[in-house]
Amino acid sequence: MANFNDAIVKTLAKEGGAKFTDIAGDRGGATKYGISQTAYPNVDIRNLTEQQARDIYKRDYWDRVRGDDLKSQMIAENLFDTAVNMGVRTASRLAQSMLDIKPADGIIGSASLGVINQQNEKEFIVHFTLVKVGYYASLCNKDRSQSKFLLGWVNRALGGAA
Repeated sequence: MANFNDAIVKTLAKEGGAKFTDIAGDRGGATKYGISQTAYPNVDIRNLTEQQARDIYKRDYWDRVRGDDLKSQMIAENLFDTAVNMGVRTASRLAQSMLDIKPADGIIGSASLGVINQQNEKEFIVHFTLVKVGYYASLCNKDRSQSKFLLGWVNRALGGAA
């Protein structure tokens, strides 16, 4: 089964680590370790510790994509990182739609888990990467102000395919 400690190291690096940012136009607002003020209004983002960030990621992202129950570390890390980047429900729904799991409700239950665990790792990652890039493009087509983030999102998606 997949291991959270291996996954979180990679995601924290992608999220910029301990660097505090507050980028104009970023809907998340102030961010540290990838934890945003918008998503966690009651958290002191500026003083957030790495352990606090890890605890949030474990509880609110890894556990919700059933990371501990996924057989493939590669798939678990990719689904987890995508959940961190675009939200658990969106990431889960994209994976479910890609695998023709109905309903694609954004909740990784036992049926979704069973289908995901039967996937070939490399094929899953390639297809999921394409689905993510398409999703990011659709966000920018709906709201041109988000286009400045497209290259970063695509690079992140492609990095998950390596």
